[in-house]
Amino acid sequence: MAVAFGAEAQLPNIEGQAEDNGWVLAKYFKLHLHPSDMQAMHDLKLDALPPGVTLSQIYSDFLGYLLKHTKIFFEDRVLDGKQIWARYSPTMEVVIAHPNGWGIREQTFLRSAAVAAGFSNTEQALGKIRFLTEAEASVHFCIHNTNLGNVLKPGINFAVCDAGGSTVDTTLYSVKSARPVLMLEEKRASACVQAGAIFVDFEAEKYLRRTLANAELSSEDVEEYTKAGIKDFEAFTKREFKDETVEKSVAIAQTRFNNTAIRVRRGRMALSGSTVKGFFDTCTKEITASVDKQITGINVPYILLVGGFGDSPYIRSEFKKRYEPRGSQVTLTNDSASKAVADGAVIWSTLSSVYSRAPRYSFGTDASRTYLPFIHDRQGRAPYTCVTGEEMVSGGVALDAEVVCRESYRHLYASPNPSLELYTLDLLAYSGDDKPEWALDAADEILPGFQRSCTVRANLKNLQGALKSSIGINGNRYWTLNYDVCIRFGGTELEGYMEWEEKVSIVDPYTQGQ
Repeated sequence: MAVAFGAEAQLPNIEGQAEDNGWVLAKYFKLHLHPSDMQAMHDLKLDALPPGVTLSQIYSDFLGYLLKHTKIFFEDRVLDGKQIWARYSPTMEVVIAHPNGWGIREQTFLRSAAVAAGFSNTEQALGKIRFLTEAEASVHFCIHNTNLGNVLKPGINFAVCDAGGSTVDTTLYSVKSARPVLMLEEKRASACVQAGAIFVDFEAEKYLRRTLANAELSSEDVEEYTKAGIKDFEAFTKREFKDETVEKSVAIAQTRFNNTAIRVRRGRMALSGSTVKGFFDTCTKEITASVDKQITGINVPYILLVGGFGDSPYIRSEFKKRYEPRGSQVTLTNDSASKAVADGAVIWSTLSSVYSRAPRYSFGTDASRTYLPFIHDRQGRAPYTCVTGEEMVSGGVALDAEVVCRESYRHLYASPNPSLELYTLDLLAYSGDDKPEWALDAADEILPGFQRSCTVRANLKNLQGALKSSIGINGNRYWTLNYDVCIRFGGTELEGYMEWEEKVSIVDPYTQGQ
């Protein structure tokens, strides 16, 4: 059972109770939900979840905590708040913002957790629980909280870098229309790197642990001093660090502790400016490389830097030094950027300005293709004989996604009346930048870079008896089911569906004569 949430979980009295009662802290649990390709890219060593506790339980408990306190806050501060909440909360819509790199799997997980937390019931969840990328939420916040809206004109490009706790998302936008309604389109698929603020903490923790261990302290002292040092570093040093010219220090112990070998005086360890800069450098390099990739070859006069990590004086300084000489003005929000996503999500829900998006993944379904011995034999792909009499191999990539995409397919049968009551196909997503030839290997296993996004189900029983008959090259008769696979990016979520024609009469002399 969850006993404390958020910042209160690290209050001294809660930590004391946790030690006495054997409570376990679920730390950085957001990283556990990151897509596998993001985790593999950074070789993440995740903290284990508390024994017997699932990730879905942690999320539903945390969302339930947010709902409970939102209700209390509303009822206490709004006139007739209890009556208003009781009347309107059953119809409320919930917007959940997430990193650019998250997709259908993560959205499905979050929607289920929100239902378990009491935000909606299962039947209404699809319409009432909506999703938005953190970068797009930040765009709406910046437009409404800076003078950016006054300078945006058709054709102007600008980038948004949302530097958060675990991920840093960068998106490049172009203004399609400024009046009467601002309309934007994504110029490129948004970028997402795991280079957020917590990775600075990780580097600092490694340094403290290594330095204290080298001082020949007991393992208990190393653990205690490291924990105290990271807590102080995160709360003060990291937030105020601007450049390497000023020495910093972190509190690791009581004032009676001194150790000149590791530069500890009165319980505080001195850190050179270059040492602290080193904690930031790994993240800074990844962030700027991601931004560079987004804006390369395009005139980008404005870069918006938002997010909690974007509040860092050092990150802001590095952005200005790198991009302003190139003609890109770095714009900061007037208010605390750490609430840009929350406020921006509310603004987005009432006035969405982005009408065109570039999907981060390529989407499609696996399909069979004509067997070519001189190619496919070398690849170890065994052919099979299709009902048309042709030799085929399976696993090819079928389609790439645009904002809206419709592609025609056919399924071949050896019978004129196959079972069509539950027809299914898997929609695949590919995260690479190239155009792969295959989605499945020779053993029909999904290849690296691909993931199953969803399964599209359709009842096609009305098509029975309407399949088109043909003769294959081997003289055998087969029947064809034609349909379209459609992908739509109408909102910030992917929608996949099928289309087909019904009540189309096909006169087949062969079947009539049977």
